[in-house]
Amino acid sequence: MTWYNNAARDPSIGPIVPQGKTVVRARGYSLLELERANLTKADAERLGIPVDTDRGSMIGTNVMQLRSRG
Repeated sequence: MTWYNNAARDPSIGPIVPQGKTVVRARGYSLLELERANLTKADAERLGIPVDTDRGSMIGTNVMQLRSRG
């Protein structure tokens, strides 16, 4: 079990993004990740989920975290 796999199961870790060979915390979830988790930006703001509108990448682990929150 790696840290990356644990992040998918534990939404308290928050959004992550690869940076080189490491994985770091992101400022928030991208709009694409919210879309894949069937959430809108308004839903995320209402639920207190951080959103990073500048980031365009989609990480499957982050989508799994969002789905487990809902």
